[in-house]
Amino acid sequence: MRETDLNDVFAEFEARTAPTFRPPGLATAQHRVRDRRRHRRALLAGVAALLLAGPGGVYAVAGRDGDRTSPTPAPSPTASPSPGGPPVARRIAVPGVTGEVRDLRFVDSRHGWALFDTCDARAFTDCRRALARTEDGGVTWRKTALPATANRPTPGGPPRLEVVDGRRLTVAVDSRYLVTTDGGASFTEHPVTAPPSTTQLAWATRSGFSLRCPGTNARTGPAGNGGCPRPDLVRIGQGTVAAQPPVNLGTDLDGQLIESGDGRLWATVREGAGMTVVVSDDRAATWRKLPTVPGARRLLVSPDGAHAWAVDIDQSDYSGSAGKRVWALDGDRWRERIGLPDDTVTVEAVNAGFLAVTGAYGTAGFWTPAGYVDSGEVRGSLRGGSEESMSVEVLPDDTVVLHQPGAWIIGVGTGPQRVWTRIS
Repeated sequence: MRETDLNDVFAEFEARTAPTFRPPGLATAQHRVRDRRRHRRALLAGVAALLLAGPGGVYAVAGRDGDRTSPTPAPSPTASPSPGGPPVARRIAVPGVTGEVRDLRFVDSRHGWALFDTCDARAFTDCRRALARTEDGGVTWRKTALPATANRPTPGGPPRLEVVDGRRLTVAVDSRYLVTTDGGASFTEHPVTAPPSTTQLAWATRSGFSLRCPGTNARTGPAGNGGCPRPDLVRIGQGTVAAQPPVNLGTDLDGQLIESGDGRLWATVREGAGMTVVVSDDRAATWRKLPTVPGARRLLVSPDGAHAWAVDIDQSDYSGSAGKRVWALDGDRWRERIGLPDDTVTVEAVNAGFLAVTGAYGTAGFWTPAGYVDSGEVRGSLRGGSEESMSVEVLPDDTVVLHQPGAWIIGVGTGPQRVWTRIS
């Protein structure tokens, strides 16, 4: 319907009624208004809106009169937040489960496990424990019944989760391993002196490579609790690897064993003032030795294997001291790049040539070859902006997990552009 200028309407009304205005003529004017309402319902609906809304309504209609195109509808809110925004807060709520979240482990962006208990954080006695898992990134959680053994006192500390994937998990409690291979539908129990293959896989690389003292199944080597003069490289379920790395990976040499997504195996040892790196491109069939990196203490490899870095900081250094150097692997040579922030506490490699970094004062961000990019929205969401430091972990699918006591922040995306979820 064609819109009518309001000024013309009122001018016409005034011209017709002013010469004859008197009490008896009011009925005639009202009749004309009613007639006009029947023919111009849309217009007089607008007049009514003007009278109710006051001057603000007049400006709204005036603006529409100059632009006769239909207004653009406002976009509906989306379920998923945009990358770079503040973290979405989610609390783990499981019907019938009480207590605090003692341990939480994600295996990728969607699958994770949470362990609850009701015991005192200092004594770890008189406890009731429960397990829950998620398959949608922490949106919903489902309770998993634990054996009664899980409620045993643990004077040495809380139980811990050893995760393989969304269906295979070990709960290490007291002197027992409680193991499930079917998502928690059933559990088997094993003494700590005889860890089953599922538990061993939780300690191993993504395709089952691990370090083990000869003649034992105990966890050992760089990632283990025990030690021996020279551990063997093994593959769980297949035994000792024929072609051992050409370096000694004993615990006193502070070594590492890493498997990247492209199938390469990396092993490191620190000798003297430098770090030696050996790499296998064919799943431990052959090895080649890279140049020693003077001053380096730790190797970082992106989940997809496209980038390797050496840094002079390790995960046990919480001093926040200066001098955080970075070297990038270029072919078979190490080239030094711009350093990490002086207050760096933990650092891990992500895909696309970035490093995820946490600082000594509650900071978190990403290092790039051009400099550091702070993620202020992450810092502000943890404990009301607390300056307590966080740790960082990068999962095989490039998901970033930041952890501070009582809260975990999961980052899904590429490089600094991530959607963050705070889980507590």
